[in-house]
Amino acid sequence: MFVTRVLQICGTAEGGSWFTSQVKELVKRGYVIEAVVPGEGPVAEAMRALDVPVHVIPFRGYRPRDFRRHVNAYRAMRALVRSGRFDVVHAHLLKSYFLARLITHRSKRMPGLVSQVPGNAHLEMPALRAVERLTVPLDGITAVSCSAFVNDFQDLGARVVEVVRYGLDTDAVDFNPDEQSCRAALGLAPGEIAIGMVAHMYPTRAKSFREVGVKGHETFIDAAAIAHRARGNLRFFVVGDEFVGTGSYKDALMRRAKNHEVKIEFLGHLSSMADFLPAMDILSNPSTSESASYTVIEAGLARRPVAATKVGGLTDSVIDGSTGLLVPVKDAHALAGAFIALADDPEMRERMGVQARRHVIKLFDISATTTDLERVYERLL
Repeated sequence: MFVTRVLQICGTAEGGSWFTSQVKELVKRGYVIEAVVPGEGPVAEAMRALDVPVHVIPFRGYRPRDFRRHVNAYRAMRALVRSGRFDVVHAHLLKSYFLARLITHRSKRMPGLVSQVPGNAHLEMPALRAVERLTVPLDGITAVSCSAFVNDFQDLGARVVEVVRYGLDTDAVDFNPDEQSCRAALGLAPGEIAIGMVAHMYPTRAKSFREVGVKGHETFIDAAAIAHRARGNLRFFVVGDEFVGTGSYKDALMRRAKNHEVKIEFLGHLSSMADFLPAMDILSNPSTSESASYTVIEAGLARRPVAATKVGGLTDSVIDGSTGLLVPVKDAHALAGAFIALADDPEMRERMGVQARRHVIKLFDISATTTDLERVYERLL
C-alpha cells in the first residue's frame, strides 16, 4: 500500500533543517503532508514555503505551571490525529513521540505511528529511560537515526526497529572554493594546520555528562593542549554557543582552555559552514553521545577528514582509517594522537577527504534516506 497522507510532528520550532529536508523530499515524491510544530519560527516558515499546512500546537516544556497548556495541547493534537485525514503519524524528537504514543495507543481509529529517535543521550537519565521502556512498545515502528541505536531500543522493548537516517540535499551544500581567502580570514599562516570543532554546548545535570559534556568539548580542549605541546604549528577553533543555559558552561570551557595554556579560538555561532570548513585541515567530533552529526557529513562533502569518537552514529558517518580516525570516548590522549597523525600526513588527509565525500553522499543524500523512509511507511501499513 502506498502511503499518501502523513502528519509530521516536529518537536522544535527552531533550526530543524533535518526535518525540513525530509518533508521537502516527501512532498516532491507526491505525499500529502501536514505538520505540527510547537511554535512559530523557522520550521513553520519552511513548511509554509513548501505549501505544507502548519498546525502550531504549543506542547513544549515540562514545568508544572504549564499543566493547563499541556492539557490543551494534548487535546488539540489528539483531535488532529483522530481527524481521519492521515495514514501515518511521524513524530520527531522526544516529547513529540511520547505524546504521539499516548494519543495513538489502543485505538483502531488511529493512523500508524513512526517515532523517529535522533539520539540516545536521554537514556542516560533514569526517568527518561523508564518512560522510553514503558512507551516504546506503543510504536508501530521505531525509526532510529543510526545502526548503533538498534540494539538500545530493541532491548527497551520496541516491537520493530528500522534505521532511517536524517539526510540532506548534498547537491545544495556549497562551499567557498577559495580556500586561501577562508584561511586568511581566520589569520592562518602557510604551514599552520587548522583543526576545528563545530557543536552546540549543552550544559546538563545528567550524571553521565558532568565531567565531559554531551558533545565532548572538554575532550577536545584537553586533546588540543596535548597536541599543541607536540606540534607547535597546530591551530584550534570551536564553532558553536551554549544552546540553552546562562552561558556559564561556555565560560567554564574557555577557562579550561586558558588553564591548559592552549589558544583555542571560540568563534561562537556561525549560520553557515561555507567559509569555515574550507579553512580547516581537520574536523573533530569528540562527542560522548551522537547520531550521524550533520557537521561530520558537511566535512565529508568539503573533503575534510574527521577525528572523532567511536560512538553512536559516528561509526556510520566515519569509516575508521578510510574517511577519518575514530578514538575511544573521553580519551584526550588518543584524540591528540589522531590530530598529530593527520597533521603530519597531508597525503592521508587528501585521500581520506576524497573517500569521505563519496561515503557521505552514498549514505546521507536525502534521496537515499527518504527511500529508506518510504520502505518504513510501507512496512507499517
